Amino acid sequence: MSRAKLSISCSEPSRRLIVLACLSLAGCGFRPLYDDRPRGQGLAPAQALAATRVATIPDRQGQILRNAIVQRLGNDFRVAPRHELRVALTLRRELVGVRRDETASRQRVNATADFTLHPLPAGDPVFSGRAYAVDAFNITPNEFFAAQLSGEAAEARVAERLAEDIVAQIAAFYARGTGRT
Repeated sequence: MSRAKLSISCSEPSRRLIVLACLSLAGCGFRPLYDDRPRGQGLAPAQALAATRVATIPDRQGQILRNAIVQRLGNDFRVAPRHELRVALTLRRELVGVRRDETASRQRVNATADFTLHPLPAGDPVFSGRAYAVDAFNITPNEFFAAQLSGEAAEARVAERLAEDIVAQIAAFYARGTGRT
């Protein structure tokens, strides 16, 4: 057997098309959301996210959500915070599967996070939003410890999804340049 050489070639019209596509993307004002260069008068979105403090969220699930948000914000504790994020978390479990013996076989975790962004040191909210997340897990008969662990894992996944959604919404707010204070 002989090894064939892998060769990728590009014709001249294809090269031109690629170059034109890149130039048109650059010309339309496209900028990465998490770009660390300032826009206009305010901070860059990445810098504004790092200067956002997250208020305490009650209960264990709130602590997990808060930690996930702080991690995604990239908080820089050397920078004075400019905004405070306040989150109200609602978590609900519901049975979605029932066996013939009327015991649950599956449970769904529904979570809603209503959040507001307040300028510091004080002021009315400058941005508010809502994030949703849903997850589910199976309940194996006579496996109570496994069901408990599965439920906690589902709640952790829900918190991760909520954190991603919340930070994405706040990053978009900062990227629009409306988060200047």
